[in-house]
Amino acid sequence: MSKRTIGLLLLLLSSGALGIGLGHWFFDVFDASVPPAVLTDLNRATAYSFFLFRGFLVGLVVFVWSLLVLLLSRLFIADAGDAKL
Repeated sequence: MSKRTIGLLLLLLSSGALGIGLGHWFFDVFDASVPPAVLTDLNRATAYSFFLFRGFLVGLVVFVWSLLVLLLSRLFIADAGDAKL
């Protein structure tokens, strides 16, 4: 496997883990703010899966955003002749 492939896989895994972690954290905030009398087990399980799925989508957005930054960064590399002090 090339270094580029390994780097992209690490970026995908880390951004997915970041998104799922954010989804879990936001579910904890949701769970702490909603009174237990209002929240049934079905609602809680549905909300947890919803938060994890949305967190994974956020991770994918972070991955695509990072890919765009990587691709566009090549346009802004200065040539050796352009460096003027």
